Amino acid sequence: MSIYILTPELFIKKKATQLVYYVNQLMNQAVPFNEVHIVTWDILEEWGNLDTQLQEQINDFERIFWYLFYIIQFETECDLINNKHLRLKINKCCNYLKDPNLPVPGGCVGIRP
Repeated sequence: MSIYILTPELFIKKKATQLVYYVNQLMNQAVPFNEVHIVTWDILEEWGNLDTQLQEQINDFERIFWYLFYIIQFETECDLINNKHLRLKINKCCNYLKDPNLPVPGGCVGIRP
């Protein structure tokens, strides 16, 4: 019998796919803004149930994940849709989370909640 422990690193990898999907849908105006907020709050609630002390350091992938998470939480819908600079940063973050072999987006440093 094996025991499966969901580490912070595995959690982030799993949730990155979900976050990127919803953010891309939001950027394409295919889902409502409030639906993406529900998804981010669900992620945050699940995060709160993890033992985050298992991993002291966070890697670039997790930093970009939390940066994208915070942007989606705290920017207005209008800015997310109309601010070209912000959209470019969001796009770079999404691309990196889909393919971590790409260069790490500059100036995008998130921290754990």
